[in-house]
Amino acid sequence: MMNKILDLSKRQKIAAIIAVSVLLLIVVFMVIFFAVKSFVGNNASTPLIVRNAIANHDLATFNHYVDAEELIDRAAEEILTAHINSNIDPTAYSMDELKHRYEELYPDFIASAETALKQYMSTGKITVPENPTASQKFFAKTGLDTCNIVDMAKPVTDGDKQFAKVNFYNPTLQFGFDIRFEMEQISGGEWKIISATGFDNYYKGYQRARKKKLDSLNAPIMRQIDSVFAVKDFKVEVVGTDAYGFSETLELTVDAEVKSDKPLGKVIGNVILGNGKGESKTPFTIDMTNRAQGSQSFVVNKTLNPFVRADSNAMKHGLKKSDLRIEVTEIIFADGNSIKILNELPED
Repeated sequence: MMNKILDLSKRQKIAAIIAVSVLLLIVVFMVIFFAVKSFVGNNASTPLIVRNAIANHDLATFNHYVDAEELIDRAAEEILTAHINSNIDPTAYSMDELKHRYEELYPDFIASAETALKQYMSTGKITVPENPTASQKFFAKTGLDTCNIVDMAKPVTDGDKQFAKVNFYNPTLQFGFDIRFEMEQISGGEWKIISATGFDNYYKGYQRARKKKLDSLNAPIMRQIDSVFAVKDFKVEVVGTDAYGFSETLELTVDAEVKSDKPLGKVIGNVILGNGKGESKTPFTIDMTNRAQGSQSFVVNKTLNPFVRADSNAMKHGLKKSDLRIEVTEIIFADGNSIKILNELPED
């Protein structure tokens, strides 16, 4: 889905995250806990059989009671869709491009989960690869192996199927999420988990928790940056369009206070238009070689793309200064040292 999703934390077990989290923690806990509470009576043997199948590495029996293929497919569909919606502006891409981005990661997601499940069911462990795939890197940061069941809603029967919402909690990143499970009755009065929805709730919760942690970690770093290069104000004006009148270029004159006890090399950041999901970012680099200290003015540009929602709205309805902001993300000193905000959570 994208070239680089997340860095792998070497201390986290990919085995637990892919096999146990996507299938065993969510699905098997569901079978053991949900089935015991809701389908006892004539079905008390079902959870015991599944539990024994896991202990005995019996994949055939496990698959008899859990439609692992469907659950993996649903998890891939929901998580990758949520990933697209949270990381790119769909209006900037054609449907073919979005479909291509989805299909880039989908096979890896499916193959990684299926391989991990088979390996876990066969040997009770997963070999941690030296060069993890994009999906393995993604799961390695989410703390799925620490999730536990908090609460369950009363099952609802609809014909030969039953549905139940289960609330999980991720103590690693401290957020909750719901998964809605669907089970159908099979031969002998037993029940089989055939589908589930809500995997996107996990991804969305992870994104919110990740942002909260990053904001907390970045707060003191941003104060350091501001102590060296503090943006005080800026002026903006449209200075031109392309040859076809298709896009517009903004020129921002940035007033900043520069205070440093050693020479600066570069200031790196973004011009951001819009707020939240629909914002667009344009990176900038300011060469600080031989620049004086104190109050200074710098010029940075941003080209408006009519295919990006925030840019298009500004071009159609007029640009407001309040819709723009300057974000300084890194200061590089002349000696090569730097102060930089975090884009990813650090490894433990």
